[in-house]
Amino acid sequence: MDASLTPPRRPRGGRALRLLLEALAVTALAVVSLLAVWSHQRDDSPTSDEAIHLFSGAEALEDGFGWLNPEHPPLLKLAGAFALRPLGLRTPCEITPCTSSPFGGYSQWLYGNRAPAHAIVAAGRRPFPWLLAALVVAMHLCVRPHAGPVAALLATGLVAFDPTFVAHAAYVHTDVGAALAFLLVTALCARAAAGTTLWRWLVLGLALGLALVTKFSTVLLVPVVVAAGLSGFLRRREESEVPGRSRVVTRDRAIGALLALGIAALVVQGVYGAVLRRMSPELAEASIRSYLQGRPARPDEVERYAALARIAPPLGHYVAGARGVALLSERGRGANFFRGEVSERGFPLYFPAVLLLKSTPAFLAILVCALPLGILRIRSGGPLPAASHALAVLVALGLSAVLLVVATRSTFNIGARHVLPVWTLLVFAGTVVFGRGLAGRPGLRAAAAAVLVGSAGASLLSAGPSPIAYFNGLAGGAAGGRAWFSDSNVDWGQDLYRLHVYLQERGWEETTTIVAFGGVATNYYSRTARLLDPEKSIAPGRYAVSHMMETLGTRFTREFEGEAAARQVDELLKALKARGRRIALVGGSITIWELPG
Repeated sequence: MDASLTPPRRPRGGRALRLLLEALAVTALAVVSLLAVWSHQRDDSPTSDEAIHLFSGAEALEDGFGWLNPEHPPLLKLAGAFALRPLGLRTPCEITPCTSSPFGGYSQWLYGNRAPAHAIVAAGRRPFPWLLAALVVAMHLCVRPHAGPVAALLATGLVAFDPTFVAHAAYVHTDVGAALAFLLVTALCARAAAGTTLWRWLVLGLALGLALVTKFSTVLLVPVVVAAGLSGFLRRREESEVPGRSRVVTRDRAIGALLALGIAALVVQGVYGAVLRRMSPELAEASIRSYLQGRPARPDEVERYAALARIAPPLGHYVAGARGVALLSERGRGANFFRGEVSERGFPLYFPAVLLLKSTPAFLAILVCALPLGILRIRSGGPLPAASHALAVLVALGLSAVLLVVATRSTFNIGARHVLPVWTLLVFAGTVVFGRGLAGRPGLRAAAAAVLVGSAGASLLSAGPSPIAYFNGLAGGAAGGRAWFSDSNVDWGQDLYRLHVYLQERGWEETTTIVAFGGVATNYYSRTARLLDPEKSIAPGRYAVSHMMETLGTRFTREFEGEAAARQVDELLKALKARGRRIALVGGSITIWELPG
């Protein structure tokens, strides 16, 4: 680390005090972030994917089968399922024997088990806020060696107070875990490539293996580890002064990378082997065949991956799961909404716009400042950063670019959560450049960091009880953002309980028709509320319509409930647009309408 990044040596007691204060600051940021997650999580109803993830995790953990949800690797689903154990639930295969897919018993597992549906999801959520706490601490530990404590605290604050991270850390899904995985493997790669110490490669291999069983997009980290093993040219000066040292360093790093890849493969094999421990090769083949046929894959693709699943079930499940995700991205699955338009094919500008409009001003300011600071640092004529610092920034920027390019080509545009790793890597790279670029002006650096963390905190406060629907001023705030985006950017079904409370307080439940979706039945909380009935015409009255239904409701309903129900939703939406009156917004996603006669 540059001398300018650390204060002059002082008595040991002073250094210990500074480290203690720094640790307390990181802890405080993590605690505030956790409190922010819990404050909205307690009123968030189950979102559309959570119960399915828990059902799949319970099948894997308790029954040893892998029929369900192979498009998501099992690690975090297992964590959610483990949190369900105190409830003593019946397992999926107890309800429906797992000689075939137990999905037919899903409703009975969720609604007819030994705990109510909302309690099942609430229990399964418990581990997930801690992923954000881990990300907050990891961000500090990853930035500090490269740019010092001030930049590290800035990075920590930007993540801890980001409304999108705080929103999604409440739910059972894989995206916050993926962000943590990308950060750790990137930082560990840079550290391993800058030396030849064996333990660095061992830790890197373990981190890579856990990343690979967290989310399939982490396969992009494999070539990064390979490149780290070929980075003998990034040796330190003292290594090059020793005859033959360069060759030894190159060899040791290549061996280290092979070792890391081997450990990662063992982790993947071990996790998938445990998940499929009671599944015969024939059933493993049948599960993959059924999964890929539903994508839909070509017949030759189905046969190829099904055969692999029969020969090597763990490998077959992993590869087929990843292929299914790729097919979904290539061929789509339903409609996407962007800027008032609907498309089956997706929008190339969707994810760049998400990054621009859902980022906090503090995050955008770091990106704006980092570029000129980096250029000035290079052109100043001073010493260039050490190889590990430069490599860490370049890998983070490169991975961010690759992830964003892949996202722009996807036909599956359903929310900012899919690019959480991009945010994480850009915070890492931006704060490292910020910290090093202002190393000669420590007072300015500290003041700017404090202002930016305060700004991020203000953004989180402005998001209120629905951080999932946060948008910055460039989008026109939350109201403007709803005109740009739908789905899990705004409405993932999280406000059904808030709607129930709102209607109960006003005595409106029995006279309101709910048109919404979520992870539980539409009237799960509001049992006396009305629902649309295709046999009845649209009547004047009060309607509670979720943003997802306002933007994509006709197509969404056609897919799940049929043409008659879709026509009725379309009729209602047109009537509301023509003569409806908005009464209120519940949470960030459900509008109360009055439709006059």
